[in-house]
Amino acid sequence: MLAALVCAPLASARAQTITDSLVLRALELEGNGQPRYAAPLYRRALAGSDAVTALLGLERTYAELEMRDSLLAPLDSVVARHPGDATVRAIQLRTLQALRRHDALGQATVEWARHAPRDPAPYRELARILLAEGRVVAADSVIRAAERTLGTGAGLAAELAQVRAASESWPEAAAAWRRALERDHWLAETVAYSLEPAPEARRAAIRSIFMREPVAPPARLALASLEVRWGSPSQGWNALRDLPADSASVAAWLAYGERAEAEGRWAQAVTAFESALAWRDDRALRLRTACAAFEAGDAAAALTIVPALASEPDSLEAATSLVPVHVRALAQLGRADDATRIADAYDRFIAPGPRSMLARAVAMGWVRAGDLARAQAALRAAGGGADSSSAAGWIALFAGDAVTARALFANGEERSAEVALALAVLARHRAARAPAVGEAFLALLRGDTARAAVRFAASADSAPGAASLLVLTAARLRLAAGDSTGAVRDWEVVTTRHPDSPEAPEALLSIGRVLLARGEREQGIIRLEHLVLTYPASALVPVARREIELARQLVSAGSR
Repeated sequence: MLAALVCAPLASARAQTITDSLVLRALELEGNGQPRYAAPLYRRALAGSDAVTALLGLERTYAELEMRDSLLAPLDSVVARHPGDATVRAIQLRTLQALRRHDALGQATVEWARHAPRDPAPYRELARILLAEGRVVAADSVIRAAERTLGTGAGLAAELAQVRAASESWPEAAAAWRRALERDHWLAETVAYSLEPAPEARRAAIRSIFMREPVAPPARLALASLEVRWGSPSQGWNALRDLPADSASVAAWLAYGERAEAEGRWAQAVTAFESALAWRDDRALRLRTACAAFEAGDAAAALTIVPALASEPDSLEAATSLVPVHVRALAQLGRADDATRIADAYDRFIAPGPRSMLARAVAMGWVRAGDLARAQAALRAAGGGADSSSAAGWIALFAGDAVTARALFANGEERSAEVALALAVLARHRAARAPAVGEAFLALLRGDTARAAVRFAASADSAPGAASLLVLTAARLRLAAGDSTGAVRDWEVVTTRHPDSPEAPEALLSIGRVLLARGEREQGIIRLEHLVLTYPASALVPVARREIELARQLVSAGSR
């Protein structure tokens, strides 16, 4: 008797070791693309204590070998030993569904429910299978049966939401998704995908469901993701910005910011990250926020947000993380002296590749400062490849060399708004020389907006292919400087001299808006109607129609 008590644990340990070895060998074979050799090992391991892991492996390998029917016999034996195990039963239902054994599928679900009488998992798994097959009515019946049997729909909210969405019962689907989010916070993107097809007329009801009290960060994050899919990311942030500052809210802000960052919506990423920083200020998040601010075109904000170099010891870590942000932001602001000083101070920690990148950034700083000689010197210091950078492209354009500038901008690393504008102009002005255009861009990069506006308008005559774009750019610069009268004058040039240009509709829209803002509503409406009638295919027509409707409402209200 004593010997049996001593030897039984040893035998059990040996069996476990054998099972583990079989599973490990099978996993290795499966990972090496040899499912035919892995399957027998998984099948042998079913007799051990880790039968569930072995069964999952056997399911994968038989599916790859197109031998799903061979899984039925081993499944029966494992189910008999583990009749209430959710993973085993889910494998059973998936296998029967793949084999189109619908009668057996229903019976297996009934058996599972009998062994797990208070668990919604059997109904949930069957509903998911039916939804995947597009059998919405059948899935709805399963959910209703679960509610009758269990006395509650808890644990089935996500499946009910999918049924309601498939039936286009949008508010009901939203309500079910909100309940599902209480249990599974990670469902935000699934919710957004499910509700995205909701028509405009139902969206207000959906918004109210996710915005209602009590405030729930997962629900608000789901709505924010949904608003992005609906094409209104600013409303998405509105769903999140008033959350009370706590760990759940910070998680929602970070998730929204990360999505905005991935999609290149840098300004919204900054806003979300700054909200998180206000509650949890840490170095990594501050650096990430600063990078997003720089990408959003706000170099001054990036410098304010990024951790100060004075707080960091001179080190490789600081050189690779903080220094690039500082140097690029300073260069963007035309503070080339400061950018040079920082790059030189950390030079010993910087590898050749990043060093060349920083030198090109410093060169751009000198370009923006208007010191072309020092910009060229910085490019020479950058070494090989620097003469093909965007900074070299700017120097070529300032010298009037349109051919070189066009090639360097197209292949350069800079993706700023100025580069995009230069490429657009040079794509339409195919001449080899463009000195007047170069002078206009030099004034722009120096930050002399008034001079740049004059130069852009004046350069139109020398670049006829891009004339309308150059004059429109002058108008934009004048408006940004507060000179709406000068802007209207330039827009009038576009509409009268270049009525067939791509810029003409924008010019008409802009004139209409300025006139409306001045209180000249009738004249503003006339310009907007001209846009609608003359350019019916323009993407700006819906915008013009909204402006007209709003203006007419204001006129009507004022006449009462």
